[in-house]
Amino acid sequence: MWGSWTRNLAWWLAGFLLTALPAAAQLEVGDNWRMSLSGDIGYNYQGNINQGVSGHSMGFSGDANLNGSFYNPNFLNFNVQPYYGRTQSNSVFGSLTDSRGVNGNVNLFSGSHFPGSFNYSKGINSTGQFGIPGSQIGLATHGDYQGLALTWSELLPNMPTLTASYAINDGTSSIFGTQGKNTQNDRSLTLLSTYGVWGYRLSGGYTHRNVNSNFTEFLGGGTAPVTTDAGNDGYQFAAMHSFPLQGSYSFSWNRSIYNYDYHDSYRSTSSGTSDTINANLVFRPARKLSVSLNSNFNNSLLGDVPETVLSTGQVINTLKFGSFRNLLMGANANYQLIPNLNLQGVVNHERQYFMGRTYEATQFGGSANYNLQHRLLGSLWFSFGAFDTANQEGNSALGFVGNLNFARKFSGWEVDTNASYSQNVQTMILLYTTSSIGYVGNIRRRLGNRIFWMAGFGGSHSALTAQPGSSSSSQRWSSTFTYHSYSFNGFFSKSDGAAAFTSTGLVPVPNGLPPSLFAPGAVIEYGSQAWGVNASTVFMRRLTVSAAYANSEGSTVDPLLRTFTSNQLYNVIFQYRLRKIFINGGYTQLHQDVGTVGSVPVNVRTYYIGISRWFNFF
Repeated sequence: MWGSWTRNLAWWLAGFLLTALPAAAQLEVGDNWRMSLSGDIGYNYQGNINQGVSGHSMGFSGDANLNGSFYNPNFLNFNVQPYYGRTQSNSVFGSLTDSRGVNGNVNLFSGSHFPGSFNYSKGINSTGQFGIPGSQIGLATHGDYQGLALTWSELLPNMPTLTASYAINDGTSSIFGTQGKNTQNDRSLTLLSTYGVWGYRLSGGYTHRNVNSNFTEFLGGGTAPVTTDAGNDGYQFAAMHSFPLQGSYSFSWNRSIYNYDYHDSYRSTSSGTSDTINANLVFRPARKLSVSLNSNFNNSLLGDVPETVLSTGQVINTLKFGSFRNLLMGANANYQLIPNLNLQGVVNHERQYFMGRTYEATQFGGSANYNLQHRLLGSLWFSFGAFDTANQEGNSALGFVGNLNFARKFSGWEVDTNASYSQNVQTMILLYTTSSIGYVGNIRRRLGNRIFWMAGFGGSHSALTAQPGSSSSSQRWSSTFTYHSYSFNGFFSKSDGAAAFTSTGLVPVPNGLPPSLFAPGAVIEYGSQAWGVNASTVFMRRLTVSAAYANSEGSTVDPLLRTFTSNQLYNVIFQYRLRKIFINGGYTQLHQDVGTVGSVPVNVRTYYIGISRWFNFF
């Protein structure tokens, strides 16, 4: 007993003496090396109560920032930022885990024709989030990550440029309360070249990427691990040249070669090639009139769809849909009738070949945009457009778009709002009819000297949808009140729709993408909502205190099994500054319940208190 107290007292004394050490000024090594090092070094007492079992520890913590150069900063410069035991606020989950890691980068030959760079990052026992759409905090995770990136360029004058980049990113994570780990491995190589010749601006590139993921569809009730392997090779070429009448024309070609493999109890593979060609011409035949002509051809339209979810590690199956070719030609004219009124006319002709059938349609449309500036009304901008689509059988759909923006200052109030509606404006298959609604608003008011209040809301909804189960909606409200050095904030958010499983969270299915394209069980219906409050203040310009509470709930359907998730998070942080010495403390409490077979509700409390000192070592 006496020996334990003696050891702890010695550690605290060592930490206190460390904070009293003097700081050096700067460091030069020889005639070429120049370095500066600053950071925080401290000593903390930490405790935790995990599922009723308590634990305690004491030890050093800190972070540093090392900058330096050799010979000349344009020749070689570097930056290294290590951290250890950083419990102050390493994520939205505060001091839930005691993490350590390093971030660093080196730049070579920055002032030459052959610049290069090297970046590296590594984190151990870091706190993260398994994303849930509409949830402010998601589900708490802990794990490790590591990333490496190399870049080199050739920038010789009057020669084609070349930039090459290679990146590796690996990560593992576990959700508190569940078994197993989610892993993701990402490799990418990028080559990019530009050149100017005979008035043309040319660019070309190549991209290769592999994403391998392993995770469990725990929210859908699945227990078998899911493995996805996704690969993509992309080629790009573009050319642009000026055109008479203040115009320009451009051409681009893109090829995507993809392959995907998804397997758990079900296996789905997909591969193919997609080519896209675009041509555009823009010119101004009159001062108030501008005209643009465009054309687009794609020999495998669905081949572009996997690219929208490649970065998530998810896989979709396009083989069952067969060939899908698309040709689009269109013209657009804009005329400034009066200073505040702009008229637009559009005509598009589209031809699509899908599953052995040919669809063809011509779309005519027009819109008017009016911008009003008035001392009483403020700034009012609105537009309205109508579109009519006709095919071989006659008129098939009538769609329209509308936008409204309003901003006004009056009697100390500041208000700005926006609302939009669109219907049947862009379709993948000619017979689709879709619509969506979006809105956002903000209000601000100065109530007195250093007293402010503001509030905001926003959301989006799908109205008419092309596929059952593809509708979605989201809303968010927030408010902030500031009184001198006191600040109070609250929020509420809600979201529902269809989402795909990935190793890092649920990702909403892209708009217009039918859920049936995904492997069975890979897409679920979700609903979630979250709310929270936080407050912060500064006492006597030395003591900073902040406290926050957040609550999140969600549910999923897959399609017969219903699961629920919930978590509550408390987080309190304080810091007292005395010259270069800081007294730090914090408390975090997490209750998380995933609500699936094999999961265990988690109750974790962590707290710490310690001293630290800022140093400018050299």
